[in-house]
Amino acid sequence: MPAAVEEIRAEKLLKDLANVWKELSQTATDYAVVRACSMTLLVATTSDDEQDLAGTLGDLMHSHPSRYVVLRLVEKREPEFAARVFAQCQLAFGRRQQLCCEQIEFTATRDQIPDFYAVALGLTVADLPVLLWIRDAQLLFSPDFQTLLPLARPLIIDSAQFVDASAGLGELASRRRAGWRIKDLAWSRLTVWRETIAQMFETSACHKLMSKIDRVEVKGRFGAAGTDVQYLAGWLGQRLPGARITATGSGVHRIRLVAGGQRLEINDAGEALVATGLDGLATRVPDPARSDADLLEEELSILGPDPTYDATLLAVARNLNKHEL
Repeated sequence: MPAAVEEIRAEKLLKDLANVWKELSQTATDYAVVRACSMTLLVATTSDDEQDLAGTLGDLMHSHPSRYVVLRLVEKREPEFAARVFAQCQLAFGRRQQLCCEQIEFTATRDQIPDFYAVALGLTVADLPVLLWIRDAQLLFSPDFQTLLPLARPLIIDSAQFVDASAGLGELASRRRAGWRIKDLAWSRLTVWRETIAQMFETSACHKLMSKIDRVEVKGRFGAAGTDVQYLAGWLGQRLPGARITATGSGVHRIRLVAGGQRLEINDAGEALVATGLDGLATRVPDPARSDADLLEEELSILGPDPTYDATLLAVARNLNKHEL
């Protein structure tokens, strides 16, 4: 007979949080404790990366202090559903203050997802945004995970994790059409690529060339076309509707734009992009590796609609549908 799972109630967890704050306020320290919250960030993960996740949320709290509600799904034969509450504190930059955010962490087997949903409803902070970060992108395809999606309309995901990039992008587009707001960390990684292309065409010579570009190549280093390559192809396709665009591989390595005998290129040189213009001169644009916290900070800076991303995602979905016909 399966072991009984202890009932967890939102009211009890909130009371435990109140006790955490009471203890913090009574702790002797030279730094004042500041309780901060701008949103509820729900996090769903299947990995055992407790330390990495804690570091990411700790880095994020400076720009987006939140109530963090973490669901860590585990694979076990016996049902499990447990929760703990605590506060994570860091010194505020340039101030004699500790910035503290509260965290409620659940460990559960998949059969307990409906119970987590019921509890999580009572843990969101009233009148503040609620977002769901699906830390393991493959969860989006899991039937038992669908119960959680109504908890938040903005969904944060890293589409680079999809085993099948095309299927993943198709699913994201379906969610967007159904009313969800998608925030993709893979899209954020492409910011410097998009900014570099835009800056190249600010020069008068390149601007005149735009209408003449008839071929665009977006090339990745590895295997089948990844979400990054498909995003850039979709984005460029909207701006250069007369060009024939090819997208191959994953891990963007090069973008080449061809207009007759003239060519513009952007190449990945490790920690920088090298953009070569019409004059043959190369410009080096820094593109350092970015942490999840950096990418989340960029995405969370736009809580409302992101028309550029939405249009690109739907354009990619249309291209995928054409190829399937």
